[in-house]
Parts: sequence; structure tokens; C-alpha cells
Amino acid sequence: MGFLANYVRNLASLAAFGQPTRPLLFSYYVTHRCALACRYCSDGQGRPFKEDVVEELPTDQAKALITLLRADGDTLDITGGEPMLRPDLEDLLAHAKRIGFRTVLNTKGVGLSHRPDVMRLSDVFVLSVDSLNVERLAEIIGGRDAGETPASRECDSTAEAEDILTALDWILANRGYHPTRIVLSVVATPDNLDDVSDVLALCVRHRLGFQLSPQIVGTAVHPDLRDNPRFRSLVNDVIAAKSAGAAVVGVFDYLRSIRDARPYRCHPLLMPTIRPDGTVNLPCLEQPTHRPDVVAAGGYRRALSQAGQAAKPPRDCRGKCHIFCHMALSLLQRRPLAALRELTGWRNHA
Repeated sequence: MGFLANYVRNLASLAAFGQPTRPLLFSYYVTHRCALACRYCSDGQGRPFKEDVVEELPTDQAKALITLLRADGDTLDITGGEPMLRPDLEDLLAHAKRIGFRTVLNTKGVGLSHRPDVMRLSDVFVLSVDSLNVERLAEIIGGRDAGETPASRECDSTAEAEDILTALDWILANRGYHPTRIVLSVVATPDNLDDVSDVLALCVRHRLGFQLSPQIVGTAVHPDLRDNPRFRSLVNDVIAAKSAGAAVVGVFDYLRSIRDARPYRCHPLLMPTIRPDGTVNLPCLEQPTHRPDVVAAGGYRRALSQAGQAAKPPRDCRGKCHIFCHMALSLLQRRPLAALRELTGWRNHA
């Protein structure tokens, strides 16, 4: 099954007042390991991913998992943790492309110039960069507040921040050699709003994709972003850039909704999240009630069937998870005309 077929079948489910269950993409967390301490990193339960130690599938089993997922979707997002900590990342991406997946890679990009194939093998390369200033970025990825000294943390994150910005420079210098679409992903926190504006300006200048999510605390928008006039102004600037033709990812309703922290109806099964051990979080990453093993079940649909009622999202979710992977996809599915404009716009930026 592919994106379009699943999208249409989901529309039929919505028309019958049901919950859409056909994935628009799979998100495979190939590892929870990460050397950074990004202040916004959370699995929805207030815990950074790297603190949730999960055994990773070896290469052959990971490939078997990817093959099973292909029966139910054609877009695979590979994320983490930091996926580039896996030495077999190129093998996994190559296998996914070989069997017909459209590949998306989410990474900080450290060491990218030494592993150029990870970009070549990604149809969409999403670089997470929350500031273009080394010191500011070091504060964010080191989990520090502004002015807090590196000595009070596990390590000085300045070198890692420099490596991320070096990866960005390498991408800008080499993007013409790859058909990969580049997206810069930014998390807006109460302290980096000016930095986000700088990233947006760079994306507009270089015709890169731009993806914005507000910082989430638990499953709710950071309280200091709610009714924050600077955050509202930033999102309005993003909306204006999209209106002017910039490659901003997400329908307009998504941008307005994160600006205003509007409630929305979430459809988490549009993007099933797969853990490093091959189990799937059902109904979602933030509130898993069941984690069937996709390989042991013989496929994603069978794993979903095993979960039964556990796959249904809780009823109290309308004011939570204002993040791209949930809100943007849910609104994309519920706004077919806006979805058509979104897809047409991305084709124009190819």
C-alpha cells in the first residue's frame, strides 16, 4: 500500500466517523542512544529517549522489520535517538529504498561529511538545528539554560554544536550533487525564538524546507509559549513565508494551531512509531498501552489486530501533542484540499 491509497482509505473511515488506521508513514526509532542532552527531548513522559534503554535489532532483523512494514506503507522515517550512531544506517536506508520505500532521515548530522551516503540514500534529509549560533546551540543541545556554564553538565557541548553547523555547511555545499530534499527542523523554546527566525531566513534564502514544532513539556505546549506574543509573532512570520512560497512543511491550519495551542482531533495511527526492538507503540508513543512485536506478529496489520482496543487513542487528547508528527499529519488527513495544495507545493520545490 502507498501514501495515496492509504490517504483515500482513511478519508472513507473519517466519513464513516471512524478512526483512520492506514499509515501515511512509519517512524522507526532505530536507536534511543544519543550523545546530546537536548533540553526539549522527551518521549512524552518527561524522559529523554536515551534514558529509555531498549535493545536494538541487529541489521538482518531490522531489515526483516522494514520489509514487513513495506506491505502497509511506502514512506519510512528513520529517527532516534541519533540514528547516525548506528554503523549500519546506510545498509538500512539502502534496503528500504531497494524495496520501494521513500526514505526520510531525522538527524543532527554529526559526522555527515564522512558518511555522505546517508544523505544520498535519503529522499528527504531532515537536519535538526535549533540555532545558527554555536554558543546558543550548545546551550540547547547540552540542556543548559542561558548563562549556565558547561562545567555544570556532563560535558561541554560546544564541539557538538560546531559539528552540527559544520554538517549544515557541508549540506549547503554539496546539495547540488544529490536529489535529496533538505529540511531544517526547529523546536521553538521560550529562549530560542530569535534563533528560529534566523533558521527560517536561511531556509528561505537557500530554498530549503523548514519544519517547526513548539517545545512540549510532557504532552502539552511549554507554558511559556502559550499566549507568548513573541512566539505568536514568530509563527505569523512562518505563515507569511509559506504564503509567499517558502517550503514550509505543514498545512496552514497546523501553523495556526500551534500558534494558538488549539485543540485538535489526533489520529496517531497515521504515523505508527516503531521502537528499536521492533515493537510498535500503540496507540502512540506518548501513551502506549500495548507494544506488540511487528516481526513476531508477522506484520504491522497483524500487530495492530493483536492490540485491538489498545490501539484506540484516549478521549482526552484534544489539547495535547502539538507537535509536527501528530498534529500536522492529523490535520493533513482531515483537510484533503489543503493536502493537495501541500503536495503540489512540494513538487514545485523539487
